[in-house]
Amino acid sequence: MDKKIAIVTGATRGIGKAIAVELLKAGFFTVLCSKTLKSAASLENEILSFSGSFMIFPLDVSVEQEVRKLISSIAQKTKRIDVLINNAGVVFTGPIEETETEQWDEIMAVNAKGTFLMVKHSLPLMLRGSQIVNIGSNASKKGFPSWAAYCASKFAVLGFTNSLREEVRDRGIKVSAVLPGPTITDIWNSLDGKWDRTKMISPEVVAKTVLSVIKQPPEANIDEIDIVPSTGSL
Repeated sequence: MDKKIAIVTGATRGIGKAIAVELLKAGFFTVLCSKTLKSAASLENEILSFSGSFMIFPLDVSVEQEVRKLISSIAQKTKRIDVLINNAGVVFTGPIEETETEQWDEIMAVNAKGTFLMVKHSLPLMLRGSQIVNIGSNASKKGFPSWAAYCASKFAVLGFTNSLREEVRDRGIKVSAVLPGPTITDIWNSLDGKWDRTKMISPEVVAKTVLSVIKQPPEANIDEIDIVPSTGSL
């Protein structure tokens, strides 16, 4: 297979969907991972016209057995992974005293553990010149009231990314962190409060940034990039 192979987790909505579309337009063979097959089926109708080919795979990134199954399927089909985009994530907000232990466990399992599991099992298929992009957040570097669990998970993602980069550098594997600020996605509909979407960036802006990161020449790597709304904070 001469096309580059890319995996995108959380690929059926928001930032993940926009990234998947950019990769398909660029001609990648793209493995689109989604926890919900219903949304995956609707996405399939939208992407059939793009030049890249694709495979849709049901996946809960927090479950190691499911991650192993995914990577095994890719190994049989393509025998390599050129680009891994860890985007899947969940959000809960609320005061620390009102945060349920189950909520804390889920957000850490998906956002932090899920990123770890995808990297752990993908690395054996990643050769020199391959690329890992972990999608963090401005909450990877700054704490916000009522966002403690989310911030903790995204701080973990950035710390993991920075360590991973040094660990695989000698193998010629590039590792980047893309840290978007507030982005227009459906997730805001599930959060308490009034959120001014005119002060947010679009998923397409984030996706184009990710594509520019993975298209850097072999001798260059973007270690970390922040994308913030030009209008200022919410």
